[in-house]
Amino acid sequence: MTYDRQAIMLEAWAIVGRHRAKGCRDPLHVLLRSALKFAWYSARLAAELRAKSAAADAERCALEARSSADLDAEITALENRSMLGQEGMDRLRRLKAAQRVALKREATEADQAAKRRLIASSGSRFCTVTFRKKDGSLRQMRVQPASLKLHVKGDAATDAGRKGAVTRAARHPHLLPVWDAGKGAIRSINLDTVSRIAVNGAVHEYRA
Repeated sequence: MTYDRQAIMLEAWAIVGRHRAKGCRDPLHVLLRSALKFAWYSARLAAELRAKSAAADAERCALEARSSADLDAEITALENRSMLGQEGMDRLRRLKAAQRVALKREATEADQAAKRRLIASSGSRFCTVTFRKKDGSLRQMRVQPASLKLHVKGDAATDAGRKGAVTRAARHPHLLPVWDAGKGAIRSINLDTVSRIAVNGAVHEYRA
């Protein structure tokens, strides 16, 4: 583990200054030695706390990435133990917190997938989607899903272009690229804010 020695020395001198301001008359070398010990102790303690926090964050992210069913299996196994102890109780608490996040994520993913399928079902026909834009305003877009393929490069795209598309889809699963028939351009719909889809003669409304 590396330390900022300059910052530690500056902190030590600041401690010496505070002691001098309070009227301490100990020799400088005595004050500085004590100040350096305290500054190093504080630096090591802060580093340990950062390491523990980083480890806890990494574990939380790993747990939240698991499926709710997988988490539920481990929760059930722990709850069926005759004794847990403090470590087991802490693990159970973290698992249940992660399961709540996983359930919410899975519900959102299922909702997004259902909306994707519904919009795609119109094929070469038109469907109208109402959603809330990033600025908070409502937008009604007339889209034609089948036309999108005619305006993307697909296999003709560069490797960088294909990788970029995959990365965008992974980072922004809530955004659905569509062909905006009104604007004659490719646009994105935020599936999480869709409130209405009119497709195939039916209207589907959502809470967004």
